[in-house]
Amino acid sequence: MAKSNSQDPLKICHDWSAAADELLKEAFAQCFSDGDVALFALGKLGSSELNLSSDVDLLLVANSEDERHLKNLRKFQKVLSERTADGFVFRLDFELRPGGRHGPLIPTIEHFRDYYGNYGETWERLAFVRLRAIYGSESVITDVTSFARKFSYRRHLDFTLFDDLKHLRGKIQNHYQPLTAIDAIDLKMGVGGIRDLELFTHALLVVHGGKDHSLQLRGTVEALQALAAKALLPKAESDFLISHYGNLRGLENYVQALNDEQTHLLKLNEVHPEFVVTALKTLTSEMNHCDQIVKSLLGEAPVSTSLENELAQLGLPESEIQDLWNEIIEQEVLSRNKGRDENARKAFLHEFIQTLKVQGGDSHRALSFLKDFIRSTRAKASFFTLLLREKELMKKLAWLFAHSPYLSRILCSRPELLDSFVYRAQNSLSEDLGLMLEELAEKKLLSELVNGSLYLEERNLTELLKNLTFTADTTATALLSALKKDFPCSVQILALGKWGGRELGFKSDLDFIFVITGEPSDNDFKLAKRFISRMTEPHRGGSIYSIDMRLRPSGKAGPIVIPLDDLQKYLAQESEPWERQAYLKARWIDYAGPSLSLEFIDKGLSAEQLIELNRIRTELITTSPDVNLKFSEGGMVDVELAIQAVLLSEKIAPPDTSTESFLTAKQAIAPELIANYVYLRQVEQMLQLIASEATAEVSLNHESFHNLAVAFNTSPSKLLAEISKRVSDNVAILKALDPRRGPH
Repeated sequence: MAKSNSQDPLKICHDWSAAADELLKEAFAQCFSDGDVALFALGKLGSSELNLSSDVDLLLVANSEDERHLKNLRKFQKVLSERTADGFVFRLDFELRPGGRHGPLIPTIEHFRDYYGNYGETWERLAFVRLRAIYGSESVITDVTSFARKFSYRRHLDFTLFDDLKHLRGKIQNHYQPLTAIDAIDLKMGVGGIRDLELFTHALLVVHGGKDHSLQLRGTVEALQALAAKALLPKAESDFLISHYGNLRGLENYVQALNDEQTHLLKLNEVHPEFVVTALKTLTSEMNHCDQIVKSLLGEAPVSTSLENELAQLGLPESEIQDLWNEIIEQEVLSRNKGRDENARKAFLHEFIQTLKVQGGDSHRALSFLKDFIRSTRAKASFFTLLLREKELMKKLAWLFAHSPYLSRILCSRPELLDSFVYRAQNSLSEDLGLMLEELAEKKLLSELVNGSLYLEERNLTELLKNLTFTADTTATALLSALKKDFPCSVQILALGKWGGRELGFKSDLDFIFVITGEPSDNDFKLAKRFISRMTEPHRGGSIYSIDMRLRPSGKAGPIVIPLDDLQKYLAQESEPWERQAYLKARWIDYAGPSLSLEFIDKGLSAEQLIELNRIRTELITTSPDVNLKFSEGGMVDVELAIQAVLLSEKIAPPDTSTESFLTAKQAIAPELIANYVYLRQVEQMLQLIASEATAEVSLNHESFHNLAVAFNTSPSKLLAEISKRVSDNVAILKALDPRRGPH
């Protein structure tokens, strides 16, 4: 419908929001049964205007602290966000909470009131215009809603409000990058776009809603109609903005429905259906008209003339000058010598930008992460002089921010890792388990920072996978040893998947099972459960690792801990062919006991089993026209499962558990297949580092693909051609090699 415009776009958003409400209610009811917590929506869902591919902005508030809440939250997140064969339900965003990413995931009512009562900012007042209760404790809902209304809507106008609103307006304009103006229109962040229009509407509601409670509305169209009815907005302007908003949301639904992608860019040089072609004829003039209306209230964002002149000499586009002023130069820092520290900030910016020029990275992206980093450090004035003095530190920071959103977000979430990152050093682990868990979380993040930055420069896949796997091995070993002090037992970890193959990459789960090598005891299960909870519970910067235990015998229904003899018997007598494929990659983590028997290889594969494996292969292969490094035919998963089927079919025991060793274990295998697989994995790992979103798809239409081509020192078209050729060559090789595809 979004592609054909056969439905009212705002009705689509409303219906999708209603459906989202029901799904969230059901998940919340399953996960939070104690009645002490309430769930609220913000953003597009809060105003019942959710678009097709939007994150869901949520807020959880509890009546009091309870350690069960975080456990319930993890379950809630898993139900809604965990990827399955059918996809996932929603991307959840909890950052609109007291303290943002640094605040508690589930604040209490007291914390909620204290934070917003003492530290709440203007943008948060506007955000709470769309706060809406979804489900949960009625008393919490009443208290939070009542306070939020008082926070957003004031009876008396504070004179700093309009200055703050002008700065917010400037931030929106700065998101409209010059690069997108050439061949695309940013429907959301562009001047006169969705965010501009919403800011204007919410600003009017906040200004007037304190005195007139009937203006305390959430919906954009509803608010514009009410403002016109009360003569606070000319009816002609209200009618135009309502029409313009509907058009923008319809086009937004269209671009997101094309590839089921979270984007707001409407490409001008592509073929579009008639309703889009018609809209494009007037879209630019309509956005300009919207811009003029917004300016009538909020005006132009303020710029320092002296700073503008200074930065203009460095060759930065005007939007970046504005961005710098609003986000860095104007940011309040602790200082007793304003004149000196103002000069230090300017000198720091000058050096940072010159460093970016020398390195040749993405300066706009680097500056964006620099802003986030400074904000997360709550920098004192000495921060700027420190970076001016430590030139190597400046270079490393600029390189990271310009080249990798993934690594930059790690450093912005944990800025204290900077010293360890620069000096490649970390203290030994503590004896106290609580402290050790924080140290293990830091160890994992630091490993990704160090090895990721090296990979960006050297592209050495072998070293990257070896080092990331080593970090996971030592982390799991340390946690297992610590837990065994409280729960003595014989539990060992049998790694599978990429972990078992010593091929762990960025954003990889840990696939494994718990195996006992001695007599069963209650401590076996207690330790296993605590290992899982400690590994996955949230820390600053995220959990230590995500884990996947679906490969245990009998799947999710199977026991969490299995005796080694039972596992051997299961693999030899009962296992499905796909399970035998998985256990080719099994290896112990820091355990020198008996090796896992590979007798199941001697069973071979029957014709019926090959047919079943081919059915699984067909289900895994994507039909998307874009190349998917993992799931396209000829992609990494296709190669991995094919060679595993070869080993089982021909009863070949591999020398070790890595995919490369599997490929070399088969005599006379095409060397091109090995080279192509390594190349695709190399590209995939680079994509994890440079893409703003988690994806394995490569396409000229993806915003991250240009950066991927830059990382490989080539053009996007040449890179896509090379990847496509390798995948196509793999398909031809696998048709002759893969026993699943042949006659049975």
